Amino acid sequence: MDQRAPIVIKIGTSSLISAGRIDQSRMVELSDTLAALHAAGHRIVLVASGAIALGNARLRSGAESDPVRRQLAAALGQNALFDALRRTLESAALTAAQFLLTPVDLTDDAHRDSVRGALQLALDEGVIPLVNENDAVMVRNNDVLAALLGTVLNAQRVVILTDVPGLHDSNPHSNDDARLIPVISEMSAEIERLAGVSVSAAGTGGMLSKLCAAWISSLSGVEVVIASASEPNAVVRAVNGDSVGTLVRPRERNKQQDIGRLWRAFSTPPAGQLMCDSGAEQVVRQEGSLLGRHVVNVEGEIRPGDIANVLLPDGRLVARGRSRLGFSSSRSAISTDTSVLQKCDYVSFLED
Repeated sequence: MDQRAPIVIKIGTSSLISAGRIDQSRMVELSDTLAALHAAGHRIVLVASGAIALGNARLRSGAESDPVRRQLAAALGQNALFDALRRTLESAALTAAQFLLTPVDLTDDAHRDSVRGALQLALDEGVIPLVNENDAVMVRNNDVLAALLGTVLNAQRVVILTDVPGLHDSNPHSNDDARLIPVISEMSAEIERLAGVSVSAAGTGGMLSKLCAAWISSLSGVEVVIASASEPNAVVRAVNGDSVGTLVRPRERNKQQDIGRLWRAFSTPPAGQLMCDSGAEQVVRQEGSLLGRHVVNVEGEIRPGDIANVLLPDGRLVARGRSRLGFSSSRSAISTDTSVLQKCDYVSFLED
């Protein structure tokens, strides 16, 4: 592992913002951690959420789930979030630089090279890049952005800090007996089902979005650690390779993944499952066009543009991608030669 390869740290809204205000004590804890890592020679990229929560507190009453409102809230809150982080890091003798990015900036060839160059120069100069999704353009989520950054920068690992200790076998917010899963050897549909549908009220993520990030990172050869921001020394322990939270190991691949294709296939959790016949395996293996006649059953409600899993009769997950068609679980078969998934928008889990 290249010791100069950066560590990408993502911290969620609930770990920085309380009741629409910056939690200064948490900011100081984060700053002290980054200072310790920086002094130890680590190159750190920080992805920080919270702009929308800060901006919402400044808006008049309205639906917080409205996309345009959230875009405006992001524009209002972004400066406050960066300024608070910048000033807190300055008190620890650290210099920060703001980068507002979108997935397109990391998946488009020209944009990616430009962004990579600027980020690497910042790291060479001892500057800590403070990155946030440019939600004033479109609200997405920072978990996936952190994974894309880890891929672009060939990071040692991506550390995602949240309000739970990691992935559990059930929802820890509602089940006191939920057990932490310390290591995920390989991402799978079964692992993803454990995340349920828990979504933080303050943020745009939840465990499902963190597993989307884990898919992208692990398929790119980058380790991911999902841990609680309130766990003592969680980041330092994760960076040092100690046991903390849930470690997602990289999935071994025999070919390099297309980062744009990874983003399109894992930008959001799957809306459902396409249960296919055995003929789908060869189609996917050759990265051909999966046709409607291969689909024998559907789980969930899948609209055009939704992400869908592709499973074989034996239950194996062989691909994930963006559906061109709408499917309903009330329909048992689709007899058509229309392409189900765009060839450029699905990822195969099968080796050549």
